[in-house]
Amino acid sequence: MYLRDLSVKGHHQIYQKSLSKIKCTILQNDELELNFKKDGIKYFFKISNYLKKIQTEDVHYLTLDFLYKYPLIKKLNKNRVVIGTLHKEPNNYLKKILLKNFSKKISKIIVHSEFTKVELNKIGILNVEVIEYPSFYDYSKLKKEDLKKYEKLEEKIVISCLGGTRFDKGLDILLEAFEYMDKNIKNKIVLNIVGKEESFQRDYIQKISKKNNINLRERYGFVTDEDFLKNVLLTDIMVMPYRKIFGGNSGPMTEAIVNKIPSLVPKEMNIGLLTEKYDLGETFEAENPQNLAKVLSEMIEEKKEYFKTEYDKKLTLDNFLKKHEELYRNENSLCSNR
Repeated sequence: MYLRDLSVKGHHQIYQKSLSKIKCTILQNDELELNFKKDGIKYFFKISNYLKKIQTEDVHYLTLDFLYKYPLIKKLNKNRVVIGTLHKEPNNYLKKILLKNFSKKISKIIVHSEFTKVELNKIGILNVEVIEYPSFYDYSKLKKEDLKKYEKLEEKIVISCLGGTRFDKGLDILLEAFEYMDKNIKNKIVLNIVGKEESFQRDYIQKISKKNNINLRERYGFVTDEDFLKNVLLTDIMVMPYRKIFGGNSGPMTEAIVNKIPSLVPKEMNIGLLTEKYDLGETFEAENPQNLAKVLSEMIEEKKEYFKTEYDKKLTLDNFLKKHEELYRNENSLCSNR
């Protein structure tokens, strides 16, 4: 089974390397920059040429999210197994039609939650397999108490927003929410922002933080795995203030779940449904800073206990690899003969 991806950057790398541990796989990294605004019609030719690269082997496309948008693709890899992993649910009617068309050309679509599977089933896409996105990290050498003591945050409630400051991740919504919070509650909080400066730059973040009296801990730029793990464990509440256009799973939320850290997420999204079903934290009205402020304040004041289910056990790397290997075998790929 060939493993193919469009990038080797960031989380793509650890995802690829983990799956390549399965004995019957062959990792084939591809560097393909896809940007419709920049490429125009060439965008579709790039996808077409890329999909024609392997026509004689079983293949698993690790990022299907760009590939399905090519409307004229014919049956892929005749008499071979073709699997694709979809990381984000289509957020408009046209994309849903394109994905449905593409789904007929391949064997299976992998998604990372039951809720995404249900949404795809609703539009007639039935060849869907759920394999939960895991935590790829080992936290065993770190202790939350030691980290908070080192950072002098023992008496503070650390609210973290981790990852690049993209528009769709809604950092500005979280910053605005502090305007509607009681001063006494704000004094208990340290807002921990860690990641690459993107849509929202540090000058903007610092300006709004000063205006809304936010105690800010900020770390910008490239984040090593070690620093990422430390910032996860420093966290008391992980906040995902994502806009509705985000539409995917959340890496920081996965890390919060495996460490039993409650999350605060938009209720209208996949991660909101997941949070409510498995008791992983609280939900708020998407893109509503006032409601976000209200729910966050209640979490801090009420100190409710979460994680009454064992959903975190689904997010292990062993489970992730086991499910992929089973899928490869069930689809009669090369794995079935090894």
